[in-house]
Amino acid sequence: MFAILGISCANKIKNPNMEVKVNTVGKLNSNDFDTKSGTFYSIKIDLVNNTNSPIHFWVMSCSWQDNFVFNTDTTYFYSLGCDSNYPIIMEILPRHKLTFNGIIHSNGYVNLNKKNDIKLGFVLINKKEYDILKMSDFRVLRFK
Repeated sequence: MFAILGISCANKIKNPNMEVKVNTVGKLNSNDFDTKSGTFYSIKIDLVNNTNSPIHFWVMSCSWQDNFVFNTDTTYFYSLGCDSNYPIIMEILPRHKLTFNGIIHSNGYVNLNKKNDIKLGFVLINKKEYDILKMSDFRVLRFK
């Protein structure tokens, strides 16, 4: 089962099981990155488990951002690189949250303070519905 939770980068959407909160930490200096064009923002994403049971899902050990999709092709996560990237199962305990800190890079005009200007969706790849032995890269499931 896949759950796609759409959210504005300045707001949150709540469903009965999981709450996704995205907050802009601040605008970053583009001179600090290897790509000088575009705009960079530091963001914090909280996944909150609103249930009385743990939630388990698949992510990549370094490129956790692969579980997120934007509503535009001009905005994406800036990747810092990683030497060893492999599928892992993440757990969020009941009534707890898991926080991801990331950097987004936009080549288009983005107003993160404007509601619905940019949306970020989370693709939940449930532990029970993916057999790691049958498919070496679960990231292809995002596009089915």
